[in-house]
Amino acid sequence: MKNCNICESPLGEPLFTSGSRTALTSLCQLREGQVRVWSCRNCSHMLGDELPDTLGYYETDYRILLDHDDEDQIYEVRDDQIVYRTDHQVSTLLDKLDIREGALLLDYGCAKASTPKRLLAHRGDIQVHLFDVSEMYVPYWDRLVRADRRALHQSPQHWLNRFDIVTSFFALEHIPDPKKIVRNIANLLAEDGVFYGVVPDTFGNVADFIVIDHVNHFTTASLHFLLTSAGFKDISIDAGAHRGALVFTARKQGTPSAADDPKEINQRSAALANYWMAMGKRIRTSEHKNSSRTAIYGSGFYGAFIYSALANPENVACFLDRSPFQQDKKLFGKVIVAPDKLPEDVRALYIGLNPAIARETMAEMDWPNNPRLHLIYLDEEETE
Repeated sequence: MKNCNICESPLGEPLFTSGSRTALTSLCQLREGQVRVWSCRNCSHMLGDELPDTLGYYETDYRILLDHDDEDQIYEVRDDQIVYRTDHQVSTLLDKLDIREGALLLDYGCAKASTPKRLLAHRGDIQVHLFDVSEMYVPYWDRLVRADRRALHQSPQHWLNRFDIVTSFFALEHIPDPKKIVRNIANLLAEDGVFYGVVPDTFGNVADFIVIDHVNHFTTASLHFLLTSAGFKDISIDAGAHRGALVFTARKQGTPSAADDPKEINQRSAALANYWMAMGKRIRTSEHKNSSRTAIYGSGFYGAFIYSALANPENVACFLDRSPFQQDKKLFGKVIVAPDKLPEDVRALYIGLNPAIARETMAEMDWPNNPRLHLIYLDEEETE
């Protein structure tokens, strides 16, 4: 019997089991394994299987944004200007927290430390410290902080009860035992310290539900339960500050706060499972109706998922992406090009974007008015 890794309640049968023995990671890598997701009726947490090689995977295989020092992911495009995710994370952090002069800040699970690096460009007075579980990021740390302000695998004893702020950006979803980690973070904070974090919002970014390396799919209720169980108070969880994510603050001192009712959240979890069960059918039906030369807009997870679900992926001419960091790379052997390089003979375009922004993005490019191009959206059922 599998138990919830947040509240320890028994889970019963999985809510979702994928039909394929091949899955995608959050870095769009194909990996053998079947995705299974359980839903906890007590705290509304959604839980996947732990990777059999978790430690090795994050030590050597989880190479996020390492091709270039400034490589980043697009958060949105405003007035034809690209806003990168790291910039948005920093601006949101500065909006949410009133950080005192010279504050001690630890970024927990920092990877190559892009966010604290960008934060220091705004607030050079902050004393940044770094922690992660992979040595591959050390060369990036060398250019940012002194050796005594960073740690690998285990935080040193003299860090206990020390930090004004501990941050965690998209790390807790990967950790099989989040209770242990959050308790450790509480111990690293000073008595008036604050834990500030960002985790995927499965309902705001439905791709999170089926990536095989995300063992945790947090809901507002399960995240609140996790933080409360570690002794945190004055908990605030914001689903609107960062699209597709939950931004939270939790303090060691303050007033206890109430959690959302899990019942309604559990209903949404069941609907999400049904959504992904139907997704393969949507793609197969679309492929049957549009058997000509195709392309996929988006070289992130959604685009990769579409490609992995096609019966005849050889019909895909290329991937399209507005990010200059992605252009001229290859994904599954297909070149990634700028949108204005769409081949003339492509007649059908799969929109491999978060459905929440897919139509708005296409409207900005006026492609819905192109008579030769049929746009295929992930959340739109093709008629037979």
